[in-house]
Amino acid sequence: MEENKERITSLFIKLTERKCTQEERLELLAWLQENPLPEYLPAVEDLLQQQPWPAMPADTAGQIFTAILQHTPSKPVIPLWKRTGFRVAAALVPLIGLATLLLFFYRDKNDKRHFVNNTRQVQTFRLEDGTVISLNQRSSLTVNTSPHKNQPREAWLKGEAFFTVIHQAANPFVVHTGNGVDVNVLGTAFNVNTANGHAVVVLNEGRVKINTGAGHALTLNPGEMASYNADTKMLTRQKVDTLFQTSWKYNLLAFKEEPLKIVMQKLGEQYDYEIVFDQEGTGELLFTGYLPSDNLQQAIITIEQSFNLQFILQHKIIRVNTKKIL
Repeated sequence: MEENKERITSLFIKLTERKCTQEERLELLAWLQENPLPEYLPAVEDLLQQQPWPAMPADTAGQIFTAILQHTPSKPVIPLWKRTGFRVAAALVPLIGLATLLLFFYRDKNDKRHFVNNTRQVQTFRLEDGTVISLNQRSSLTVNTSPHKNQPREAWLKGEAFFTVIHQAANPFVVHTGNGVDVNVLGTAFNVNTANGHAVVVLNEGRVKINTGAGHALTLNPGEMASYNADTKMLTRQKVDTLFQTSWKYNLLAFKEEPLKIVMQKLGEQYDYEIVFDQEGTGELLFTGYLPSDNLQQAIITIEQSFNLQFILQHKIIRVNTKKIL
């Protein structure tokens, strides 16, 4: 077993040096297809000792990361009336309970489309104009994308959503938040969050113009975030890591040097669990990384391995032990 581990680790190092033969590449591929063990992977220190690594520009890293995450595309949302067996399900499930089971969609008499995401996963859908929207959990959106000529396409957001907007010169796209902030889109990819009565806009690509009811305005460039404080009526701008800010779109919770008590609090809210620390001080450990928002077991394993902890789940309670029992 130990010899096999050393063999696989050495092949990985050779691969980073571009010295692998075709046979060795096939050997690695065969191993990767058989549920590989993480401890076989070489340590970062082993790789760094081989040769200096070139620096990768931030935008290139972002493009690669996004391409990896989007390799398996999200399942498109199918309107209820097109779902197989929907009529049967409608007879069995009370209408009032539908919104708690899936992305609830309906069209009102004014031809506006309403989306409510009460699921535990991000829901992605495409509008008639080609615009793609990812709607975060516990969020709702109303859209009107069939305006008259020279009228804007409009969206009213409560919660958080990521927009990839198709540009139409005659019909600009505007996102309205509930606190007087309007996002005027020029054909771009951006994130809007209206949590806690404030508004935060993160721009990934293109350009957007932010207008507030207090008369403030600014134009964002890619990699920037605008924050509007509804209490102070202040609009500010700053540089941010767009991948970190929009990780929720890939069903990930992002943390950067967050105390474990805050991380566990967010996990508890996400999965509806109470959190109990068995020893004082454990909650002050700092965690940086990504945790799945749709897989509690994987999230727990990640934290356990990061801090050598053991989690015990009982009756909607997660107990955090400071020493893992082997």
